[in-house]
Amino acid sequence: MRAAWAPFVLARRRLRSDPLFAAALFVATGATAFLLALAPQLFDLMATDSLESLVATAHPLERNLSIAGAGRIEAEAGEDPAAGVIAAGAEFEQRLPASVRAVIDDGTASVETLRYVIVAPPGGAEPAGTTRYLTLRQIQDAEDHVRAAQGSLPVDRADPVELPFPEQSVATGLEIALSATMAEQLSVGLGDRLYVLPAPDDPLVRDVPVSERRYLSLDVTGILEGRPGDGAWVRESRLGKAAIRDTETARLVYGYALADKGAYNELLAGVDPAPLRYEWRHVVDPEAVAGSDVGQLAADLRQIDAVFGETTFGQRLGFGVRTGLARILDRYETDRGAAATVLAVGGISLLAVALTVLGVLGALAAERRAETITLLRSRGGSLPQTLATQAAEGVLVAIPAALLGYALATLVVGRPPSLLPVLLVLALALAAGGLLAALALGPARRALTARGRDDAPVQPNSSLRLAVEALVIVAAIAGAYLLRRRGLSRETGVDPFLAAVPILVGLAVSLLALRLYPLPLRGLARGLSSRRDLVPTLGVRRLARQPSVAAAPFVVVLLAALSGAFTATMAASLAAAQDGVAATSLTSLNTDVLAVLRAGLAVAATYAVLALLLAPLLSARSRVRDLAYLRALGLSRREVLRLAAVELGLPVAVALVLGILLGVALAYLVEPGLDLSALAGGEPTGLRPAVLGPVLLIAVLMLVTLAVTALVAAAAGRVSLSRVLRMGER
Repeated sequence: MRAAWAPFVLARRRLRSDPLFAAALFVATGATAFLLALAPQLFDLMATDSLESLVATAHPLERNLSIAGAGRIEAEAGEDPAAGVIAAGAEFEQRLPASVRAVIDDGTASVETLRYVIVAPPGGAEPAGTTRYLTLRQIQDAEDHVRAAQGSLPVDRADPVELPFPEQSVATGLEIALSATMAEQLSVGLGDRLYVLPAPDDPLVRDVPVSERRYLSLDVTGILEGRPGDGAWVRESRLGKAAIRDTETARLVYGYALADKGAYNELLAGVDPAPLRYEWRHVVDPEAVAGSDVGQLAADLRQIDAVFGETTFGQRLGFGVRTGLARILDRYETDRGAAATVLAVGGISLLAVALTVLGVLGALAAERRAETITLLRSRGGSLPQTLATQAAEGVLVAIPAALLGYALATLVVGRPPSLLPVLLVLALALAAGGLLAALALGPARRALTARGRDDAPVQPNSSLRLAVEALVIVAAIAGAYLLRRRGLSRETGVDPFLAAVPILVGLAVSLLALRLYPLPLRGLARGLSSRRDLVPTLGVRRLARQPSVAAAPFVVVLLAALSGAFTATMAASLAAAQDGVAATSLTSLNTDVLAVLRAGLAVAATYAVLALLLAPLLSARSRVRDLAYLRALGLSRREVLRLAAVELGLPVAVALVLGILLGVALAYLVEPGLDLSALAGGEPTGLRPAVLGPVLLIAVLMLVTLAVTALVAAAAGRVSLSRVLRMGER
């Protein structure tokens, strides 16, 4: 146990003796854990809110579920003769899948007669050239939504009425109420008595012999209006306005009237032997839909549509189900797939930048721990013990930082934690420890061998490193080809390899640049050697002879600039497309994706600033020592500042230019496979390179570079020259 615990004890002592590195690793790991935990939770929240909004803003007739059929349900004895209708609807509801029942309410029953024609009595007048149709409706909760603006609502006090027609002497009498608009369209007034006969073109009348088609007598007792806040209910229940159709010879007016639900007995008797139409309308709860298993719900809705999609929905005997919720879910799935594809490409790029920053910290840690590793190895420490100590150092810092980042992300989102963010954060913490151990492998192996000069112009190339670099370059070329050929299909899910193509290309370019950029620097140094000023030549030669001096900021800034320019270009293109689309055609997920893409530039800039601050800070000892030597050799404070500016500013400037150009080029490479039109209401999109975002990125990073340069030069200027002369060999 002591042997197993020893690496942690030693790692703890190292961290206490080097709080600067511990703080840097804590900040970088915590920020990355925050993003890793925030990204999936935030996307789920965005998608859930979008689905809830999409369902809530859909037309009630589209989102709600209706069960309808034609037949005759016998009246129940007692105070509520329509209780059998309600019970039949509840029985049919139980046949629906559980996922569908979970998102609907108990339902509202309604009874509807077949279509009737208003017939004028002998000697009566009808509107010239107009045929008036009227359908009666009994609705379960009508009294909760409407009131009588004039007269009174219909009640169950109908008596047999003598008819003025020779073919039928007595008819069932019913009371009805109509909206003011409906009454005007039908040329009906309060207190009128209407005689109606089944319309011969109604499908439910065709099987009823003409001799058995019976009149109804209807008394108009009230003019309807919606209760305060329920004006839409009158329209949605088809009681608000008649449908009018003009032909070459006549005007056809199709209206609806409200009958009392307590008169269900009389209605059954009055229409006998014709059937009635029944409907049970269930209101869909948008919040319940958003919180459901959307995949299972969509599958069940498609199954319902397959079973009942060919039914006549009350136009023939039998029952059917109708809802437009499946179409709403299809649109949601389309939006979610398109958003996931776009955000995956940008998110993987930003994640690579974050991991690169951690890699930079690991490399700097290995450099700072080189002497400690050599001491540990010289005193009998084995290679596994040395690497275990490095891993323990990373884990001791990374786990608290990762947990803090996860907690902050969960608080920001305000949702119950899920499993995926926990796994991502734990993987990050373990990866931080493994990264420190892996990067310390080289110093640990070389610890017992003779040390060479740090500034040797030719560094031996590791075969493993060359193989990894070749693999990255080949993967980038193959991925770019496949991406252009296949694209990123949202129907089949996001392909992680294709989504990582932009960052793979960026890594490949970074590796090639790190390998090749010393060549032009050497040529530039030879060209500057004729100058009397020593600073430019010295700075460029130092960069050419020691590529590792600029490697850390160069790679991070290049990848950050690439990711920032890429996301800014995609955001500008999407914003231009959405500007020409009506707000009602865009979902909240569409606009949220645009906001996230715009935030991607800020995230990339933050990581670049973090790298520009941490890399010089953690390597300040050797850098300040070298500058102090040069001061002792005669360089002034101003020349030291210029030299630091050359060493720090030149790689950053090159990385910024190269990264931004590459980010815009990759946007053109990836855009055909993303289909941004799905996030712009179907509006065609074209790429529009962003200008403001990259300019701000350049300005911020160059200001940070200048600030870091001034700090490094100031630190070198404060070192006593007499102390420098007594330093001796390094």
